[in-house]
Amino acid sequence: MQVLQSLPRKSIILAISLITIIIVLFRFYGDVPVDYYRNYAPAEAIAPAVTKNDKPQPGYFKAQPEWDWDVPDYASSWKGYARNPRNRDIVVLTASDGGGHNSAIPNVLERVLDDREKYCERNGYTNLWLNTSRYDIGKAHRTWSKIPAVSEAFSLYPNAEWVWLIDTDIVIMQPDYDLVKEIVGPDAIKRGLMRDTPILDGQLKKNPTNINTPKDFRVEDIDILITQDHQSVNTGSTFFRRSAFTRYLLETMTDYTMLMGQEHNGAEQDAIKHLMLEHQIVRNHVGIYPQRKFNAYAQGGENMGYRDGDLLVHFAGCWVGGKCQEWFEEFWGKKGHKDVWRPVGQ
Repeated sequence: MQVLQSLPRKSIILAISLITIIIVLFRFYGDVPVDYYRNYAPAEAIAPAVTKNDKPQPGYFKAQPEWDWDVPDYASSWKGYARNPRNRDIVVLTASDGGGHNSAIPNVLERVLDDREKYCERNGYTNLWLNTSRYDIGKAHRTWSKIPAVSEAFSLYPNAEWVWLIDTDIVIMQPDYDLVKEIVGPDAIKRGLMRDTPILDGQLKKNPTNINTPKDFRVEDIDILITQDHQSVNTGSTFFRRSAFTRYLLETMTDYTMLMGQEHNGAEQDAIKHLMLEHQIVRNHVGIYPQRKFNAYAQGGENMGYRDGDLLVHFAGCWVGGKCQEWFEEFWGKKGHKDVWRPVGQ
């Protein structure tokens, strides 16, 4: 007490003011999505597993038969692939146990699964939910379990050509959106992929990689479709094509000694980023779309934040500011809207 009294009054006021500013900034930092912090806390599942294969996998998941899914000749990237997939051969995969930060949104898993079922029925896609608590991933972070789920999706649906892995904290805003015409069809890939695009690793200005995606590519070589935000690639919404390369990439990402079992802040996200930065052959097979094409965030600038007409909105990082429920309910009430809600630039 005597020490405090001996300090100048102005110094005490200044110190208290600085501490208050720091607390306020931290509290509202979530307004800018930071996906490194998404879904990184344990929570109880809020809905029982209802899948086409609900058998637990107590052993190491790569020993399971799901990893032997077939790759037919037409799907082998080196033999060419330039045809439009049928809608029914596109699987919309929700890989989740209903827990994590997303559980802050009331009944979120039940709601999005029902909504995605309606979206798939409307457009002829195949809807699938796999409960990720079934997979034995050792001591790796829970988000790694999305990778064996992708493999199992290809195994469950032998005719599936594309698996769209989509996180629980995503709302599909356009119920009539044509995935073949806009994203996975050969013409869409030719038209939409970003050529010679820097692969980010943190803030580009502070930590440039000096590594870009190819200037030219063959559509038949593109097996993974992904986007990246201001930090790096984001796996919240990712398309995987049935091919030998995809199968190999999934196995490589889950290498327990080098990747999955190591300390990576971004878990499976860091794995695919690492492989893209280190290996040209991976860059040749992974196509980057502009972020808003299929991974717009609830807030952000022209290249990042949701605008009218975007396919979906992703609430990445919403828990940092405690805004998950607020954002979710706001966008949920506007999905499929036809009126002007969020004009470009706002």
